[in-house]
Amino acid sequence: MLMNRSYSDSALVISLKASGENNSTVTLLTKTRGIIYATLYGGPKSRLRSLVAQWNSGIIFLYETPEKNQTKISDFDVKNYHSSFSQSLYKNFAANLASELCIKTKCAGSFEECWKLANGFLDGLELANEEQAQVGLIRFLWRFLELLGIQPPSHACGSCGKSFLSPSLSPEGKSYYNGIENKFICGECLAGGSGHSEYNFFLKLSALRYLAGITVLSPAEARKLQIDRQDYLQLKELVFFLIENAVGSKLNTIETGAGIL
Repeated sequence: MLMNRSYSDSALVISLKASGENNSTVTLLTKTRGIIYATLYGGPKSRLRSLVAQWNSGIIFLYETPEKNQTKISDFDVKNYHSSFSQSLYKNFAANLASELCIKTKCAGSFEECWKLANGFLDGLELANEEQAQVGLIRFLWRFLELLGIQPPSHACGSCGKSFLSPSLSPEGKSYYNGIENKFICGECLAGGSGHSEYNFFLKLSALRYLAGITVLSPAEARKLQIDRQDYLQLKELVFFLIENAVGSKLNTIETGAGIL
């Protein structure tokens, strides 16, 4: 006897791919099951097809036939449309990068936390201008590293323990990232021969303090933190390196989006 099963979940439409003349294979990021591949039936005039569009999020209704290894979309209650992504090349690439990370890391092993992080980022991206979106991507990638469990501590030197947050230290002071040991070290430790590595990144203390801030602050509070262009560029280079290193391969969105992201 065949057993069919219907259920619903919070979901984000990541991508759609044509399957046959009128159907599509849909990639979904869901809150409780992670990445799901489902089939959307119906031609171009289908009401459901107009709802199941890339970047739409809401409550998805699915019909599963385990014996056939098949999942069908039966309805979609859209809550957010993220319409600005089709009007901004940067936002589109940033959203694709977030989606690629969720897929390649299998939602970092935590479906619900990944869902909250990714959807919070996309909802914020919808409301942001391009400059805000750029800084928002830095915050998202840094928090994703925490979700993966490999975010390096940014509040103190990993060699001597000196606090990078001390008011006696100038924001223009130097810190370095040691890629072999996944830690930040101060200039004195580097000069003393501690933590030399071909992967060292130079960061101003002001940039490192920004990372320390977004590590402990709520998303709403973190959005209020100020960052200058030099700090942004240093942090972008760092987090792109860290996230690709975490995945273990180049990320297609970063490669194809060079000059945009």
